[in-house]
Amino acid sequence: MILKHTLKVNSKVLILGKGYIGCSLFNQMKNASLMIVSRDYLDYHSPQILTKYLLDGGYDVVINAAGFTGRPNVDEAESKKALCWDLNVAVPLTINRVCNNLGIKYIHISSGCIYGGYTKDYTEIDNPNFGLFDDESSWYSKTKHAFELMSKQMDIKILRIRMPITPDMNPRNYLVKIKNYDNLITNVNSKTYIPDLSQFVDVLLSKESPFFWKGQDVYNVVNPKPMGVRELTGIMEVFKQNNPNWKFVEIKDLNIIAERSNCVLDTTKASHILKLRPERDIVITALTVINNER
Repeated sequence: MILKHTLKVNSKVLILGKGYIGCSLFNQMKNASLMIVSRDYLDYHSPQILTKYLLDGGYDVVINAAGFTGRPNVDEAESKKALCWDLNVAVPLTINRVCNNLGIKYIHISSGCIYGGYTKDYTEIDNPNFGLFDDESSWYSKTKHAFELMSKQMDIKILRIRMPITPDMNPRNYLVKIKNYDNLITNVNSKTYIPDLSQFVDVLLSKESPFFWKGQDVYNVVNPKPMGVRELTGIMEVFKQNNPNWKFVEIKDLNIIAERSNCVLDTTKASHILKLRPERDIVITALTVINNER
């Protein structure tokens, strides 16, 4: 299936992946002529098929919002390692090469789940400590780190997001997830408000300098001043979006297979592109919209 809409036309953009993030970008971006396709519609595993499709469509930009995240969570990657590697490393590298060969701008939506711990707020140049070379990291995190390493010499914008939030009841929305969980850990983690991510991409596409689009360029696109789970659930209780069975536990008490990334990402570099709103503000905004639409 294929969808198309045209807004203010600055670039002709193809979004790959009709999942949670891809559809959100398609519905929220403002400054481009957008097309979105699923993997079922376009076999972007094949460089020949993808090349022909991009040339026939005359695209200026490709945004890859597809990949393996796991259902219901990243634990699934532990039992589907080959598929996770294919979708998070091999296929994005193919897309990157094709775009570079054709002179098409490539934006890759990735993950900041390649760090762990609270010794610092991690910047884009910090070496991942919860990635490919860490024995405790999840397979999902290893694949995300592997792609960054293997695309080092390519022309690409990598946008790292974490724990996405949207103003709706989508089951992938972090607010919906924790509402449905009985057991919560109290860690502080960076999160991304997807409407802000959409605006961030709009601003990126306004940067016309050829030099700006050369080489690998990574951004932590997360909202600053992340809250701990206790503070977050306190706000959710005010909006009556709470779970009466909530209980705060240690991560060792959870029934999980893979270790989880818990960290805060630095937003200094991303703020030079777009000043993102503090997490508290976007959570209140999202919950207000959700309540108004009930």
